[in-house]
Amino acid sequence: MTAHTIIRPAILLLVSVLAVEAMAQEEPPREHVSRTFAGTQVINAQSVETVPRKRSFGFMIQHRFGAFGPDKQAMKQFVGLDLPANIRFAFQYAPMDGLHLELGRSKNGKMVDLGAKAALLRQTVENEVPVSVSAWADVGLMSDDFPTVGERDFFADGVTPFAYRFEHRLWYNAQVIVARRFGERFSLQLAPVAVYRNLVPVGGSHLTVALPLSGRLKVSTKGSLLFEVAPVLEGRQANDHREPLAIAYEVATAGHVFQIVLASSQEIIEQRVYTLARSRYDEGYMHLGFNIARTLFMKPKRPRP
Repeated sequence: MTAHTIIRPAILLLVSVLAVEAMAQEEPPREHVSRTFAGTQVINAQSVETVPRKRSFGFMIQHRFGAFGPDKQAMKQFVGLDLPANIRFAFQYAPMDGLHLELGRSKNGKMVDLGAKAALLRQTVENEVPVSVSAWADVGLMSDDFPTVGERDFFADGVTPFAYRFEHRLWYNAQVIVARRFGERFSLQLAPVAVYRNLVPVGGSHLTVALPLSGRLKVSTKGSLLFEVAPVLEGRQANDHREPLAIAYEVATAGHVFQIVLASSQEIIEQRVYTLARSRYDEGYMHLGFNIARTLFMKPKRPRP
């Protein structure tokens, strides 16, 4: 075997590798679909979105007034605004792109919750990746006083005297969020959610599994209609169960999201929305409310010279 017969194939192989590498470098990067939803939440349900951009902050106010319905008290109570309300404040921080941490506090139950959301997949314009996928996990701590326990209260075995423990305050929530933006105006997502409560009434289910379906329809440059319905598959209310639902009108800009909400429940976080009873919306009773979200974008750090 001569040197010529060795060098020629080697040169051809090297040229081929360099050509493939050059073609790969010239191939444009995948373009991701942006703003499938305007904010990190649809209405009550988590959206597939995370706080955009590393080191940025988010702040949310979520408010639900008392129930109002088709009776004489509706106007006297100013469609529920005069009644006791539930409110939640939440702060978010993105330590890296595609991940944010969240700390919130709700009035009902005096719930403090700590969660994290990570973007696992992002839909691409060319449809190589047809959907966006995120994961969300959250733990809630009920800091309100426990109800009084009587001498005749027992655990489910009917023998052990009941006594509260710290773990009874903890409620957990985890979900996978799958969403797709169909064109410029319509987005749809499905977010299977599992909620676990350490303390439930006798006969109640520790585990609640729901299947929230959410959608967004843009009706103008900044305005959108939103809807949510969440069939509960496990842990349904024993008597007269009604599925959680909500609708909203949203106005969104680059850093602000404002929503007018009509919901079946006064509850806000998943641990309570999907586990506690809803108002009689089948008889016309609903809760008016609003969500406000603000994102504070931080400029990327400039590389050091």
